[in-house]
Amino acid sequence: MNANGLNQTLRLGAAGVVAGALAVSAALFSAHAAEFEFRANTVGNKESISYAGLEKLKAVVAARSGGRVKINLFASGALGDQVSGIESMQAGTLDIATVETPITGVDGILGVTALPYIFRDRAHVALIMDGPIGDWIEDRLAAKGLRVLGFMEGGFRQITNNVRPINTPADLKGVKMRTPGSKLRIKIFNHYGANASPLPFTELYTALQTGVFDGQENPIIWVKTTKFYEVQKYLSLTNHLYTVTYLLMSEKSFQKLPFDLQLLLQQAGSEAAAVSVEIGRRADSEIVEFLKGKGMEVNQADVQTFVEASRSIWKDWGNDMGEEAQKLIELISAAGT
Repeated sequence: MNANGLNQTLRLGAAGVVAGALAVSAALFSAHAAEFEFRANTVGNKESISYAGLEKLKAVVAARSGGRVKINLFASGALGDQVSGIESMQAGTLDIATVETPITGVDGILGVTALPYIFRDRAHVALIMDGPIGDWIEDRLAAKGLRVLGFMEGGFRQITNNVRPINTPADLKGVKMRTPGSKLRIKIFNHYGANASPLPFTELYTALQTGVFDGQENPIIWVKTTKFYEVQKYLSLTNHLYTVTYLLMSEKSFQKLPFDLQLLLQQAGSEAAAVSVEIGRRADSEIVEFLKGKGMEVNQADVQTFVEASRSIWKDWGNDMGEEAQKLIELISAAGT
C-alpha cells in the first residue's frame, strides 16, 4: 500500500480496529523479546524537543505493541548528523531520525516550509502540515525512501549573537552567522546583510565560544538546552521562520513491519508530534525569562522590517524552483485567511 492508501486508512478510523488487534498481540507477546528492534537518532540532546518526541514515540510503540517493537534512542548526533542520517535511512542502515533544514537536500521544493514568515503561527503550521499539502509532502518523501511518521515541532527561530541587538535586517550587516547546511538559509541571511555560512550543529557551541561565528539562529529552546547562553550575549526575537522537524523512518525498515505495526508507528508518530508542539508552545513563554536570568540581553525585533525584506526571497525562490513552487507559496500563504 502506498502512502496515500495508508493515510486514507488512518483517516477512515482504522485506529480502533488496530487497537483491538494490538491488545491481543500485547497479551501474546508481552513475555517475549522484541520481534523488531530499531535505532532512532537525533542531533538534539536529551533535553531537546526532538528527543522528547522520540521518547514519546518509543513509549507508545512499546506499550501498544506489547513489546513486539523496541526503539533504542540516540541523542546529540551519536549516530551521525542530519545529512548522514538521511543517507543512512535511504540505505536502510538507520531506522528512524529527526531531520530539519537538511530535508531540502532530499527534495528542494520542501524549502517552501523554510521560507521566512511563510507560517504565521502554529495554527497555520497545523493547517498546512496536517492537510493535503502535508499528505503531498509525505508522498514525495516516501518516493525517496523516507516514511514520514510525523511533523514535529522545531519551533520559531530567533537570532543570538555577540555583536549587537538585532532590531532590523540592517543590524545584521557584517555579522558572521552560522546557518544549517541549506543554500536557502544562507541566501536568506546574506540577503539580510549578514556574512552567513553553514556548520554542523554539533560543532556550533565551540565555534561560538572561539569566535569563529558571531551568532546563530535557532528556536530558543536550543539556546537553553545547548547552553548557548554561555557563549552568546544578545537574543533577538525575530520569529523569522518556523522549523518543521520531520520525524522520518527508513522506508526499508518500515516495510519490514506487518500492517498493524505500520499503523501503530504512524499513530505513535502523530502523538509524538503533538507532544513536541506543546513543549514548543510552553518554551516560547518560559525560556525567555530563563535566558534573561542567565544574563542574555533580550529584545523584540521590528518584525515588519524583516517581513518586508523577505518578500523578494519568496519571489526569487519561487522563480528558481518553478511553477509548482510558486503555487505552493500561494496556497500556504492564503490558507486560513
